[in-house]
Amino acid sequence: MRKISTTAGLLLAASGMSLSALAQQFTLEEVVVTAQKKSESLQDVPVSVTALGQDSLGNFKFRNTQEIASQAPNVQMLGSNGDAQLVLGMRGVTQSDYSPNGTGAVALYVDEVYMGATPLSSGVQLFDLERIEMLLGPQGTLYGKNATGGAVNVITTKPKMDGTSGYLNLGLGNYGYYNVAGAFDTQLSDSLGMRLAFTTMENDGYVENKLPGADDQSQLGESAVRLSFLYEGDNLDALLRLHKSRTRANHTGILMVEADQGAANGGVGLGSTGYGRGDLDFHETESNRAEEKEFDLQGANLTLNYHTDSYTFTSITSFDNGEYFVPEDADGSPYRLLEDDFSAETKQFTQDLRVTSNFTGPFNFIAGLYYGTDTTDGETRFRWLSDFGDGTQPLANDCSSTFFYGCYYANSYEQHRDTKAIYVNGTYQLTDTLTLTAGLRYTRDSIEVEDYSSWYGDAQDSFAKTTDGPSLGSLGLDAVDQKVDDTNTSGKIGLDWFVTDDIMLYGSYSTGYRGSAFNGFAFDPSEFSQVDPEELKAWEIGFKSTIQNGRTRINGAFFHYTYENQQFLIFDAGLQRLMNAGESEIQGLELQVTSQLTEKLTVNAGIGLLDAEYTELSYAGEDLSGNTLPSSPEVNGNLSLDYDLWENDSAYVQLHYDANYISKQYFEPFNENRLSQEGYTIHNVRLNLSLDDEKHSVGLYVKNLTDEEYAVYSTNLETDWNGLFFFRGAPRTYGVDYKYNF
Repeated sequence: MRKISTTAGLLLAASGMSLSALAQQFTLEEVVVTAQKKSESLQDVPVSVTALGQDSLGNFKFRNTQEIASQAPNVQMLGSNGDAQLVLGMRGVTQSDYSPNGTGAVALYVDEVYMGATPLSSGVQLFDLERIEMLLGPQGTLYGKNATGGAVNVITTKPKMDGTSGYLNLGLGNYGYYNVAGAFDTQLSDSLGMRLAFTTMENDGYVENKLPGADDQSQLGESAVRLSFLYEGDNLDALLRLHKSRTRANHTGILMVEADQGAANGGVGLGSTGYGRGDLDFHETESNRAEEKEFDLQGANLTLNYHTDSYTFTSITSFDNGEYFVPEDADGSPYRLLEDDFSAETKQFTQDLRVTSNFTGPFNFIAGLYYGTDTTDGETRFRWLSDFGDGTQPLANDCSSTFFYGCYYANSYEQHRDTKAIYVNGTYQLTDTLTLTAGLRYTRDSIEVEDYSSWYGDAQDSFAKTTDGPSLGSLGLDAVDQKVDDTNTSGKIGLDWFVTDDIMLYGSYSTGYRGSAFNGFAFDPSEFSQVDPEELKAWEIGFKSTIQNGRTRINGAFFHYTYENQQFLIFDAGLQRLMNAGESEIQGLELQVTSQLTEKLTVNAGIGLLDAEYTELSYAGEDLSGNTLPSSPEVNGNLSLDYDLWENDSAYVQLHYDANYISKQYFEPFNENRLSQEGYTIHNVRLNLSLDDEKHSVGLYVKNLTDEEYAVYSTNLETDWNGLFFFRGAPRTYGVDYKYNF
């Protein structure tokens, strides 16, 4: 694969540019966030937060939660299962276990509902949004477990309670892309409003399949709908959301490169199959399997707020059901050498009850009770050498006699998780300018696996197999039951000082916690393991400033982490082991600048610096201390420019440009250069034309303007398959969209 080498000079220059005062009087709009479970100005929140509103989301044209990483310093994207699993990392804290029963280290919330299980988070689609908030650093008090690295809040647009309005958005692009999205909002009475939003999109795939008669890969077909009702009374408001989404898409094409760099020396596959990629380009494949992925998500959530003079009582109740099926051609070849199926269904119920004070004195608090439960039915199937290449190799293909060639290996299980928590977070204004924040959260977790079984059978007969259970025999796990109970107390203490009305300094100590997990990829009894909870201790010092009479915001933070028991998955001689690292140390800083440089030009720039390494880690007698944590580039930066090219009473033209740079990174703890991704920059541009007071708007866009070739995940399969395994990033895409507002 082609490595990309560049520098972050442009981004560094932008974040440090001169911000000299100009004569015109224009200011940035205030950004309001709910990062601390209440509405506050972004500049008053003593947490490192990146917030993206409706206008920004439209210009960036994000499709899923992975893409939001491009506009936040020290936020990383990890495609550990391609487009099938959405994984974010923050400040070097991320997830490498992509089993269907796993959860991430960055908590994803949609309308304050935790969507942690893989079948739930994979079904989330970004449409009709009010904003996205990214909270960096452990959020152990207000967000609880699995927010070790931070949290992402996706806030959908609620009914406006202002007559009837809406929009229709139509889009066309290369690779056969089209999109239809819209919303209809109406006020049903003085106190009741309704909003219906929807989206549907398809494309033909951007990985060209050169195998005759085979479908291209990375095809997408998505649709989703959300119906919301808002009631606003004198003291009570209620918001009910019903949502359903559906995805049918061919798998993101896998790039398997021969580890010995040539088919003449064996090619990809166990037993020297002789297959190599030859002259195939980066976004080309010869895959024999382009079967559809299937994600289905549906649910309902109800938010109630009861207001008194001194308190707001809040209840958030949710029911969600997600189904997940991912067929994978892991060898990326025309032959059935290594092909996998991942499937799971998760049913979840959550209840959050809290009270928020609104005292006139120096003390205020948020306190609550949380309960969440989910059940996941999972199954994984690996097929080894259903056929063995081009027919030139004398490989046996009889599972019953070889117990290896021509076999499939499968497991199934049912996993139950229960979480109960009590939390309180308070602020006390010590002086007019100095505020103390302190919070605690006590969590009791239970995770139980029931009927965990594994078996093997003939691989050739498994493609149409729809029922669980032994075909030829057991692999040694026969209806195993195991349960783990954990408790954790996490919290935060911090001070924030308003040096002036526009400059705040803050410092804090906080902790984060990620719950225990079972290996959902266990087939052999030696793989069946449970890992301990992760814990993170974080020191952070930061500042937030608004200068030049409100035209410029400069925010920054320095942090130091002690990270214990990081959970990670490792491949070893055909086995997949879920393990804990001993300890890591992470430190770094980020700087974000937003400025209305002129009346026509708005600039947003950010840079993140990161030093993340293991201090205690060994595997198979190899000392890995000093190695860099996965998905932890030393430098990353982002830049966006919005320039109003022309404007009159009925129209305006705007140019948008954004870019993000990521320096060299590793995707595994061994830090193999063959599996690393060199630094690269992604450039995106968009031209907007708005007419008739924004009633009509047209946008022309190009994403990945320079068509960079890069990997978002890799792993070493050399021992078993003579291959280095990569997931590709998306190539250049372009298109046009039209929006009608009414």
